[in-house]
Amino acid sequence: MKRRVLLLSALAVPALAQTERFPDRPLRMLVPFAPGGPLDITGRPLAEAMSRILGQTVVFENRPGANGIVATQAVATARPDGYTLIYTTGSFIGNIVFSTVPLPYDPERDLAPVTLVSKGNGMMLVGRASLPAQNMAELVALAKSRPGGLTCAMTGIGNITHLGAEQFREYTGAELLTLVMQGTGPSITAMLSDQVDLCFSTLPPADPHLRAGRLRAFGYTATRRTYAFPEVPTMQEAGYPDWELIGMGGIWTTGGVPRERILAVQRAVAEAMQTPLMQRLMREAESEGSGASPEEFAAHLAKEMAMQRRIAQRISMGRQ
Repeated sequence: MKRRVLLLSALAVPALAQTERFPDRPLRMLVPFAPGGPLDITGRPLAEAMSRILGQTVVFENRPGANGIVATQAVATARPDGYTLIYTTGSFIGNIVFSTVPLPYDPERDLAPVTLVSKGNGMMLVGRASLPAQNMAELVALAKSRPGGLTCAMTGIGNITHLGAEQFREYTGAELLTLVMQGTGPSITAMLSDQVDLCFSTLPPADPHLRAGRLRAFGYTATRRTYAFPEVPTMQEAGYPDWELIGMGGIWTTGGVPRERILAVQRAVAEAMQTPLMQRLMREAESEGSGASPEEFAAHLAKEMAMQRRIAQRISMGRQ
């Protein structure tokens, strides 16, 4: 069944000869969003650290399009040699759960989980500074007073920014007009130019604009407040006891890559995550760094899949 999300594909690869050295040429790490987003902030230093560890350049490449499907398809159709990776978010699963058309790849057959990079960060609901609202109560009242609600940028159907918008609708009863952008960077740019009212963002891209007063924070979707902005309440503290949304980032490669090559990349990520720079970036993103084994990553994906399916079911039931 396609929607079992490739929990075993990394474990059941062909037994190929492993006499050649891996890697013996540069690797590519695709990121399916526009430059300036949270995956750039952690992904570029991660690629540089992996380059030093592996002794080969890991080329970081932004390839946005179709909520990550363009980049994912490029990895799914690459040679199964371990040289092509994708670093992405839970949108990988969102495309499986929420897509209304067949995907141009089989997630279980054509892709293999390598490692979990990070987990645990919430999403900050941020808005343009000119909005006439100072907190969640005022924001919800404002949204309910506007025909069609406020505008909210998101980076694709089924990813965490979409899930945040759907939770806003579900828990507040207010409407949002969602607008798809190519990444968090463009979403923030749209707010700064007063073209969009709101978006859900991880902390690093929004941080300098929040501190400069160019954006305003309304609530955080984790179960505890952020260390960087302790004055911003969680959504649960703001009166929505069931509202929780936690992000993740992980690396996949092409299905059929020999297990030893998958493990070589996973070990490089795990080692890179122990460097002072990556640990600092994880702290700043309020994330928990990982580098987990493919099996541990697969178990995490199973839980993520179940969560997204519950949200998808609530969305479907609410719109019947």
